[in-house]
Amino acid sequence: MDYVQFATISSAIKASYPSANLMPDDQSKSVWYTMLADLDYDTCLNALKIHISTNKYPPTIADLREKCSLVSEGEIDDWGKGWKQLEDAIRFKGMYREDEAYEEMDEITQQVVKRLGYKNLCVSENVTADRANFRMIYEQIQERKKKMDVLPKNLQVQLEQSKKAQIGVGENESMLHMRKRDCKI
Repeated sequence: MDYVQFATISSAIKASYPSANLMPDDQSKSVWYTMLADLDYDTCLNALKIHISTNKYPPTIADLREKCSLVSEGEIDDWGKGWKQLEDAIRFKGMYREDEAYEEMDEITQQVVKRLGYKNLCVSENVTADRANFRMIYEQIQERKKKMDVLPKNLQVQLEQSKKAQIGVGENESMLHMRKRDCKI
């Protein structure tokens, strides 16, 4: 979204909530623009319309980003759909066609199944426990994804790079510690 489009969004917010003292100066407008600039204008406008239609109070930046995520992503699948994908994969692909089974699953279901182990799920006799574990992991991954989707893309990239750097540093420190320990023996 460019600044002219943002000005339209800003004007709509101010017109809809005239008693709220939103974006009173250029600095606050700049902060709002910085935090919303990566969003698509039409998506943001639709999210604002939803907010205005359903809320008495003006939106925060977080409110708009969350609603934009909902507008662009659509309905979020629940864990039951993922469980059905897994059951179908086990039924129709079997234990030995794991790669083909993953192709039939959505991204979150793939992550859950990889954590639990596809072959373990195929041979398991405790479906109730498997389903409970599947649900718990699915909802955790879904919540994490929902939180990440709300963040600006450049912030997502920075967080991912920071995470990789921390993991790399942690591995180097543990390797160094192991070498020191081995030398003492």
